[in-house]
Amino acid sequence: MSWMLEDFEDLDNPVTFSIDPSGVYDWIENGYSKLDEAIGDLWGKVDIRLNPEVTIREVLVCGMGGSGIAGDIAGSVVYRDLPVPYRVIKGYRLPKSTGENSLVLILSYSGNTEEIVWCYMQAHNHGAQCVAISTGGAIRDMAEKFDCPHIPLPDYYPAPRLALGHLLTVILSCLNEAFHGLGYLEDSLRESVTILKQGLNKYSKDLEFEKNFAKKLAFDIHNAWPVIIGTELTWPVAKRFQAQLNENSKWPAHASMLPEMNHNEIVAYSQPGPATKKTGVLMLRDKDDPARVQHRQDFTIDLIQKHVAWVHQLKGEGRTQLGRIMSLLQTADYTSYYLACARSLDPSGIRSIETLKERLGKLK
Repeated sequence: MSWMLEDFEDLDNPVTFSIDPSGVYDWIENGYSKLDEAIGDLWGKVDIRLNPEVTIREVLVCGMGGSGIAGDIAGSVVYRDLPVPYRVIKGYRLPKSTGENSLVLILSYSGNTEEIVWCYMQAHNHGAQCVAISTGGAIRDMAEKFDCPHIPLPDYYPAPRLALGHLLTVILSCLNEAFHGLGYLEDSLRESVTILKQGLNKYSKDLEFEKNFAKKLAFDIHNAWPVIIGTELTWPVAKRFQAQLNENSKWPAHASMLPEMNHNEIVAYSQPGPATKKTGVLMLRDKDDPARVQHRQDFTIDLIQKHVAWVHQLKGEGRTQLGRIMSLLQTADYTSYYLACARSLDPSGIRSIETLKERLGKLK
């Protein structure tokens, strides 16, 4: 018996996309214009009100889901140039080091994310320099109560994961205000707008299946358990790709990272077996990956490709690192969207997350 019993609907048939009542496709397609809007609204215009007498010694970005991923992407882009440690917090607790020398960015699109509300309270109690970022909710109310800066986000996005352009831009804008030497990020953001606009020609739903890599990748994923392998430069893309497949497509996926996976996972994928042959590998590559890492990618593919269902290599396009990251993220967005529609599933639906929140809300 085949493990896959559901149909894969025709992605060249317009009827297939009627499963998208929220218009997720339009939000993906207009991602470039929303990023451009975010740059105009935020770059050079955020007021984070840092105490000039206090030296920042660490940056903590508190965010879950799409906010956390935005923090990961920002960290990947600036970590070489940021003069202090940078960490993304995805949970309830801040490190013991949190204090007046900490810059804590509090991100929650809704403003009511439970874990981030807890983090905000801790950061305030420890005397950290906090910047709250949300559309409103408890986070905005706390900022007013604490007399801390609050940066409002537009509330028109139907899901936080679609607000990545604004979330990423606001983080980078805050970092640019707090530290010298990050002005190049504006150029990176503007290049990303151009790259996303150009990418529309490659992934449009009007482009037939045989010429559309995102549609073809969605088909391959439908027949496998995908493992997305990133590097130090592309790890946030691997995590975002996984999350988009999870939320949009309702499909299990796993994100891994080189060189660490060469010390464990490679043993599993290079061994023939029933699970291995149902595993697909997507290798994310960047032109600035260190030479040793690029050799590891080549050797890893050579060792596993005979045993797994398929291997695809995906390389971002662009002059800047952020531009290449956004190029890869665009592929993830379209692929996950097409897989959802091909499975006859609403890409906007996240009922299990809503149910979990409802249950948590009933706890005392």
